[in-house]
Amino acid sequence: MKKIIILCMLLTIQKVQAQMDPLQAQYVNTPMVINPAYAGLTRDLNLAVDYRKQWAGFDGSPRTFSASGHMAINKNKMGLGLLAVQDHVGSNTTTEMEAIYSYHLPVNNETTLSFGLQFGAINYQTDYSELIVAPNDPKLETANEWQPNFGAGLILTNDVYFLSFSLPKMLKPSTETASQGLYNRSLYLMGGYNFTLSSRLRLKPYALLRAATDTKSSYDVGINLLGDDSYVVGAFTRSFHTYGLMAQLRLDELLRVGYVFELPTNQSAGTQYTTHELQLIMRLRMTEFHDLTRVRSF
Repeated sequence: MKKIIILCMLLTIQKVQAQMDPLQAQYVNTPMVINPAYAGLTRDLNLAVDYRKQWAGFDGSPRTFSASGHMAINKNKMGLGLLAVQDHVGSNTTTEMEAIYSYHLPVNNETTLSFGLQFGAINYQTDYSELIVAPNDPKLETANEWQPNFGAGLILTNDVYFLSFSLPKMLKPSTETASQGLYNRSLYLMGGYNFTLSSRLRLKPYALLRAATDTKSSYDVGINLLGDDSYVVGAFTRSFHTYGLMAQLRLDELLRVGYVFELPTNQSAGTQYTTHELQLIMRLRMTEFHDLTRVRSF
């Protein structure tokens, strides 16, 4: 009976998660995971890894790992980047590889409009060999296939505000297996504002809307407190179904570590399980026009 209950819960998770992009909470620190236009805007070589364990303690719960790198080139007028994301949900695994290019157009001395494109491929794998399932069920067959991907985005930003619009996955899956995977054509709208409280403290509220075809839209609302360029602490909610706390600490000039703790409510799918997310970011100066001394608001 226990195996049957676990199987039903796993299949429920897969149905709930189907046709959704992998979920991350620290996109506010690394926006390139949702918008290719962010590549190079940090005016350095920026490397990041992120690991998310959703509903910790529950077998088959979602696990997401991402690695990204982007660098400003041509005197900060352009950016190049690479993005890799792997998402596990129950018996499904989705792996995404993207190459990214962005162009930064100065609107005035303070404001930049950035255009970004990404090209890559997404691999879908399903493996039900460890589950007890009905034989010869076509919906539970093992699959392994690749789909091409193309995405685009816009960012308008300066030291005071940040506005982002992106469609990171614009191509419709060409097979039924892919359309049932953890992927859909999603639209992301994000905005943030920087309030200066003192010479050392800034307050940054932000919001993100995720909208996708055939799935329910969701939104995040959060607020972060930034101390110099040394630390960030904040809180957020996801559609008022989940609440989270966020922190990031600068360990030295190059390395930063971030952590997110999420607590679900009775309206969340994983009502009894917490979520944890860990992130490492490294900034490097590779050219004479890179600037590690600049205090970033976004």
